[in-house]
Amino acid sequence: MSPTHTSGTPPTSDVVVVGGGIIGLVTAWRAAQRGLATTVVDPEPGGGAAQVAAGMLAAVTELHHGEQTLLGLNLASARRYPDFAAELTELTGRDLGHRRCGTLAVALDADDRAHLRELHALHERSGLESQWLTGRECRRLEPLLAPGVRGGLRVDGDHAI
Repeated sequence: MSPTHTSGTPPTSDVVVVGGGIIGLVTAWRAAQRGLATTVVDPEPGGGAAQVAAGMLAAVTELHHGEQTLLGLNLASARRYPDFAAELTELTGRDLGHRRCGTLAVALDADDRAHLRELHALHERSGLESQWLTGRECRRLEPLLAPGVRGGLRVDGDHAI
């Protein structure tokens, strides 16, 4: 992804990507795949937030009030991610560990419970699938959860890496 240049002329690029995090590097990779001379400007490519990210791909669980306009993009991205992960695995020979495992968000107190109930209502209004569970149902799924769990929200369509 280095710029195309000849001796005696300044380097040129069709695309300059500022920021070498996950999004910047993938953007540069896709541009280079399309035959564009691509340069990434970053003092430490790959050294950003991706190193500390939890690896959740939770378009439904991570929906927030006021962000409904992003929902279509988030869901489309989630649908495309398995093929993207497979492509990277094939290219690099390294399994990314992508799995469709769902998410269980649990409420430890009354505030958590109210927040998750509101999120569940937002899911229903937005036509998204999620299931409200009692504390007992949460512990049945995850036996090591604390006895004080008051309930939870299960979203089967979420992914993780």
